[in-house]
Amino acid sequence: MMPAPDTAVLIDGHALAFRSYFALPPLTSKSGEPTHAILGFMRQLTKLMKQTSNQVIVVFDPPVRTFRKEQYDDYKAGRAETPSDLPAQINRIRAIVDAVGLPRLEVNGYEADDVIGTLAKKAEAHGMNAVIVTSDRDSYQLLTERVKVLTSDFKLLGPADVLEKYGVSVSQWVDYRSLTGDASDNIPGAKGIGPKTASKLLQEHGTLDEVIARAQDGTLEPKGAREKILASLSNVYKSRDLSCMVTDLPLDIEMATHAGAGDPATLDALLTELDLGSVRRDLEALRSGEIGESTPVAEPASLLREVPQAEWRTPGEGVMWGYLLSREDDLSAELLQAATYDSDVTRTAPLEFEPVEQESLETTSSPEEALFEEVASNKKAKSKAKPKPEPLGHVNEAEFVGQREIRAAGAKALATHLQVRGLKIEPGDDPLLIAYLLDPANTAMPAVSQRYLHARWPGDAAGRAALSGQLWELLLPQLDEARLKLYYDIEKPLSQVLARMEVRGVKLDSAYLRGLSGAMGARIQTLEAEIHVHAGHVFSVSSRDQLEAVLYDELQLETGRKTKLTGKRSTAVAALEPLRDEHPIIPALLEYRELSKLRGTYLDPMPNLVNPRTGRLHTTFAQTIAATGRLSSLNPNLQNIPIRSAVGREIRKGFIAEAGFTLLSADYSQIELRLLADISGDLLMQEAFQTGADIHRRTASQVLGVDENNVSIEQRRAAKTVNFGVLYGMSAHRLSRDLGIPYADASGFIDRYFETYPGIRGYIDRTLAFGREHGYVETLYGRRRYVPELVSTNRTVREAGERLAYNMPIQGTAADIIKIAMIRLDEPLMALGARMLLQVHDELLVEAPLGKADEVAELVKATMMGAAQLSVPLNVEVGRGPDWFDTK
Repeated sequence: MMPAPDTAVLIDGHALAFRSYFALPPLTSKSGEPTHAILGFMRQLTKLMKQTSNQVIVVFDPPVRTFRKEQYDDYKAGRAETPSDLPAQINRIRAIVDAVGLPRLEVNGYEADDVIGTLAKKAEAHGMNAVIVTSDRDSYQLLTERVKVLTSDFKLLGPADVLEKYGVSVSQWVDYRSLTGDASDNIPGAKGIGPKTASKLLQEHGTLDEVIARAQDGTLEPKGAREKILASLSNVYKSRDLSCMVTDLPLDIEMATHAGAGDPATLDALLTELDLGSVRRDLEALRSGEIGESTPVAEPASLLREVPQAEWRTPGEGVMWGYLLSREDDLSAELLQAATYDSDVTRTAPLEFEPVEQESLETTSSPEEALFEEVASNKKAKSKAKPKPEPLGHVNEAEFVGQREIRAAGAKALATHLQVRGLKIEPGDDPLLIAYLLDPANTAMPAVSQRYLHARWPGDAAGRAALSGQLWELLLPQLDEARLKLYYDIEKPLSQVLARMEVRGVKLDSAYLRGLSGAMGARIQTLEAEIHVHAGHVFSVSSRDQLEAVLYDELQLETGRKTKLTGKRSTAVAALEPLRDEHPIIPALLEYRELSKLRGTYLDPMPNLVNPRTGRLHTTFAQTIAATGRLSSLNPNLQNIPIRSAVGREIRKGFIAEAGFTLLSADYSQIELRLLADISGDLLMQEAFQTGADIHRRTASQVLGVDENNVSIEQRRAAKTVNFGVLYGMSAHRLSRDLGIPYADASGFIDRYFETYPGIRGYIDRTLAFGREHGYVETLYGRRRYVPELVSTNRTVREAGERLAYNMPIQGTAADIIKIAMIRLDEPLMALGARMLLQVHDELLVEAPLGKADEVAELVKATMMGAAQLSVPLNVEVGRGPDWFDTK
């Protein structure tokens, strides 16, 4: 006869199932039922059942509200939503536990923690040890020399460990939690009292009641802690009520007994239905006393495709695509012919190119033409000083000068090379643009060549030219009518507009930017010193590992998320932002990060990228990067200069107008919301835009049922957040965090939003259904984005695909509209002596002669507003100023 168990293993069923859900990649049975949480749970369970001295008891939260939820409705409201496919797996786990023959407890009105607390006390009363399997730190109040918590890495944690890590005893744990709170359970604590302060106060005064008494009689030090506790006193008491476990429930269970026989037939049927053969083997090995590790489950291949970086993004062998106009590389024959193609010209050998004199260059005052003249002059001098014999295969310049367009893969990059050297050649047909319209995953010629010709992209000029021609002939017929129109009416003419914008550049006030960099550097040093003071010692703030140790080990801040690859506690901005109010080191650290990034990305590099001949910065606009059709900006990336932060906006002061000119900024106002109203067909939202209403105030009024004139600032802010957030799949959890409101309020707001605007829910549903059927979604103009993730069995991948799918038609149509406006504006602006300089998201930056600024502003506004005919009007805001900042 087996001896009676001497250790009660108390498993928090929901906690272990939740942990198992994220520990394994998504897995399904043959019938498609998710099983990864079940598999992970059973692997841990069989490990714990292996020891015959263990009495394993599984405890679950009941399906009804608990007494804590009845007392405090916002209890645990801050928790992330349970994954939609987890509850069904938990029900399966319940059934398997019963069939195995283990005790399973659920007590209505009480949480699993309370049942576990009672069982731990019962185990001690029977002379047993107890091991608690949970992720809830409230269980630390139960710890004794006989009661331990089993951590996720299978280490036992006892009273001494709590004292060492947190600086408080087990008997002080509830008091400690009452002061610090717990964001995961929405336990408020005392606002502003962090772990170190709470620990210090309890070490000095022993109990929470004594700390409160000292605060009330004015003797508690420091003064700041005293004021924070008194200001949060009701929350402190509330937190203590929520944190205290019940340990005296009347449970009908016999301790120190082995598992029952269970129901083998039901167990076998369950494991067969769920295709959990490895679990069956583990359980059979348990019965035979030969349990071993299950065979690891291979992680399924991701459906997300990796596309190699475009070759032109990195200067490299042979050709440098995306040429930096701030550099003065010589124009070689290999570069010139790297991707040009013509069915009547055969190129078979390396070629040299020596420009001949041009007598026809016009002299103007524009910076780009001044550059042309100087470069052409230098080339003439070189040609005269060092005449070269004409080599085999020499290309006569007339072959290019006589052409208006150059056909090439990456034609715009090649055309800008020629333009800055005085050759009036524009980008023409481009197979890369065709490939991009076929599938926006086609962002680089090496990938396109491999995909459609099953050939490597050659390193030699002649080979590249030949493959470019083949790809043109192959891919053009594959475009449907809508995408042919996109090519000929938008992408090809846009490449010519962008080439001119790249060559023009934009004038920078380099002295201002260097001064701003110096001031920012001084602020960064001050912040670094503050961070060291908050940490209590000097460390490398830029070291991820050192920062992790300071934040989570030394300061004991809550760890919200771990990185997927390493499992380490995240120090990314997204993980730190929710901790902003937890400790003063966090806001200092976030500001330090922001300033360091701005300085390193923009302020220091940009003055060095100014072309010395033009005094202007020449960025490169990439047409084939973003899957939505939006333009990207490279070297430097001007699209990412932040405009929401004051510091980011300061950088825009460094972009200035040429003497005699002013800058005009024209920005589509709320274009994505207007497109959402049009495409969704929601009549209420359309009516708001048609009547010129404040859409955010109108939304708040409609959703909350208040008079529009009485909408508060907070209510309008919430409506604005949801209006824009719905396009990106904003969850109630995210809205709760962003607005600092209870989760229930955030969830209710989103529900009422879709009830108010049913057309938007209909649009999302229609778009997802179309995407699942056809494999792609598209803009109003027929631009496609393929979304294979929509039918993924991986829930995380699938939901990310859904957000992409219903966002793309809106964002992609906005991109198409501003491209149309740019094409229509190009020649009329030049006729007025004005020039388009930059395109950033929904904004155009134009340089206009001072005497014609009003006329230019009127032209730009009218053209942009008329770029598309929708059921709601497009609105454009135009501002002007001597620099980009002052145009707003």
